Amino acid sequence: MPPPPSPVDPPQTESVDDYVKAIYELSPMTKMARTSEIAGRLHVAMASVTGMAHRLAERGLLDHLPYHGVRLTPSGERLALRVLWRHRVIKMYLMRLLHCPWAVAEAEAEHLEHAVSDELVNRMAATLADPAIVPQRCSGLSHAVAPPDAV
Repeated sequence: MPPPPSPVDPPQTESVDDYVKAIYELSPMTKMARTSEIAGRLHVAMASVTGMAHRLAERGLLDHLPYHGVRLTPSGERLALRVLWRHRVIKMYLMRLLHCPWAVAEAEAEHLEHAVSDELVNRMAATLADPAIVPQRCSGLSHAVAPPDAV
C-alpha cells in the first residue's frame, strides 16, 4: 500500500487538473506560462498560483522559473493531455449525441472531466468513434489530443 501523500504533495484533484490544463493551454509556442496569465485564466490570486507552482514542481509536474513563469515537465504534459482528452470526449458526446449547445456542453464538460470514471469516458469515446452512431468521425478527438494511454 502506498504511503499517504505529504502536505506538499497535493493529491490528484480538480485543482491540480485545472492548473496543468491551464498551463498547457497558455503555453503552446513558448512552453512557458506566466503566473499572471495562469491567475487570470483560473481567476485566482497570483500568490495562489505561486504556491501551487511550488507544490507541482515538487511533484515533478512542472519547472518553476522565478520571474519567467512555469513550464510543464513531460509528466505534467501527459497529465494535461489526459485532462484535455477527457474534456473533449465529454464535450463532443454532449454535443453530438445529446444535442447540447456548445456553451452548455463546454460548461458541463468542465465539471464532468473531474467526476466521471475513465471507463465511462472510454465508452463515450468508443461511441463517438463508431461510424454507425456518428456518421463522420469526430475530428476534434483524434487530433491535437490523444487518449491518455497513447501519450
